Amino acid sequence: MVSDASVRLGNLRVLTTHVAMRDGVRLATDVYVGPTDIPRPCLVIRTPYGRRFQVAETYAHPGWYVSRGFVVVCQDTRGRGDSEGEFRPFETEAEDGFDTLAWVASQPFCDGSIGTYGFSYPGAVQLDAASLAPPQLRAMAPAMTAADIGTGWMYRNGALNLSWVLSWSAELGRATALRVHDLDAAGTFGDLLSQPSQLVGALPVGSCFSPGLSEHVEYLADWLGHAPGDDYWRRLSPAAELKTSVPSLFIAGWYDVFLESTLRAFERLDSQGCPARLMVGPWWHTPWGRFVGDEDFSEEAGNVIDEAQVRFFAHFLAGEANGVEGEPPVRLFVMGENDWRSFEHWPPSTSRVETLYFHSDGRSNSLNGTGRLDTCPPTADEEMDLLASDPVFPVSPAGGRSCCYPEISPMGPADQRGHEIRNDVLVYDSQPLEADLLVIGSPTASLWVAADRESADLVARLVDVSQDGRAVNVSDANARLAFEVGGPPKEVRLSFSPTAVLFRRGHRIRVDVMETSFPLFDRNPHCKVSPLQATLADFDSVTMAFARSPTSCSSLGLPVVDRETV
Repeated sequence: MVSDASVRLGNLRVLTTHVAMRDGVRLATDVYVGPTDIPRPCLVIRTPYGRRFQVAETYAHPGWYVSRGFVVVCQDTRGRGDSEGEFRPFETEAEDGFDTLAWVASQPFCDGSIGTYGFSYPGAVQLDAASLAPPQLRAMAPAMTAADIGTGWMYRNGALNLSWVLSWSAELGRATALRVHDLDAAGTFGDLLSQPSQLVGALPVGSCFSPGLSEHVEYLADWLGHAPGDDYWRRLSPAAELKTSVPSLFIAGWYDVFLESTLRAFERLDSQGCPARLMVGPWWHTPWGRFVGDEDFSEEAGNVIDEAQVRFFAHFLAGEANGVEGEPPVRLFVMGENDWRSFEHWPPSTSRVETLYFHSDGRSNSLNGTGRLDTCPPTADEEMDLLASDPVFPVSPAGGRSCCYPEISPMGPADQRGHEIRNDVLVYDSQPLEADLLVIGSPTASLWVAADRESADLVARLVDVSQDGRAVNVSDANARLAFEVGGPPKEVRLSFSPTAVLFRRGHRIRVDVMETSFPLFDRNPHCKVSPLQATLADFDSVTMAFARSPTSCSSLGLPVVDRETV
């Protein structure tokens, strides 16, 4: 290898070079090696966020991995950092990743075994490269990421991940503006990131970026102009149909914006017989650790990722007999219990569904209402709950699953009572539990709903209510729906985000139902105008009716695991 520069930090050497891709574009690459020239297994991480900082922002520094017997290769993706080319998110990552792995395998510091790691975008580029079946790839550890960019990254069940997409675009735009020395634009992007109402409140969506800013994030127009699942997103998602036998360690967080996407990727490979493993902690996107939002999940939730990755790579790259092969492939952190449990499958095959039914006398609105959950289905028609919602005055819940600016869209676990006092939130409570209840998997809900507008959203949250009244979100669901105005209630099935939580004896199970969750999602204008094209003048209120009867039972399904059998 011919390096552009070499720096020594104690026993650590850092070699810098530029690696040519198939089209001649050269990508800036740092290679971290130990004091000897013995070829070793290599770990590769490719990032658009700065190869000398972001790789050590959440993971241990590459030097730590070197001290464990690896060579670490850190690369700025195309058009980012010191790399050449134009940054077009996801568009060339499969080919660039393939070419980078081929280069690493040809170098004297590599013993022929290569693994990849990284979370978020550096997780997606691993999956993209794997889609081309590079022969040098022997193991990968994609964390908190998505294989399908349209449905797993940008949109969730038809709604735009508004705060995430716009804040990420502003962050990318700022970096691009700095790269071309447009300091005014960089400063304006920074101002938007510090002024949430201007960033996420602009209408139509995306108009917060003036023409002078939009030229630095031209791809945003494509993201907003293409519906999830169309050909544009298929081209941008080469890993959506990934087939590989490469051993894989997937890492996820119960409060991460990409939770479902990461689990879907694991389940896909696992169903193919790939030696895939899964680890899910109580984390949001970053940083990982015991303190998440308002919660302290104990020392057990501390960053255990580096140790897990080293054991995984040591086994699959270096052939170390360290016990990994004999361990159950699924490791989950159970919130409320605040400890790890291991399983042979995801979701656990030992789970059963416990059903609770929604009831009220027609006044489930807010904490002051009469909404309840119990095990008895309706025996007669009950009064409907009516929910009026206005997108001009949206519900903005505490906590949730967004990224990566809590001041723009709150993340993680949080007390929900601040928004549960609103009448445009339906609240349903169980009686205090007589025994602990362990829920592991994806809760579901069936609601019978009618609306006086042709389109409306549903947002629901599963909440753990402690004996002192504190109400903490543990799972969520959303749907963008079409209605027949004046038609009868129709059944709407919601799939909540996967979770692992122990509802303690004396706690209550709560479900909050609302029509908006802003700025987590874009707002539905309740008319024929697209939510992404709507202006304030297009917004209209909606009233939704929630019916319950013996033939239209609204219910909550909880995947329950016997605590003593796992």
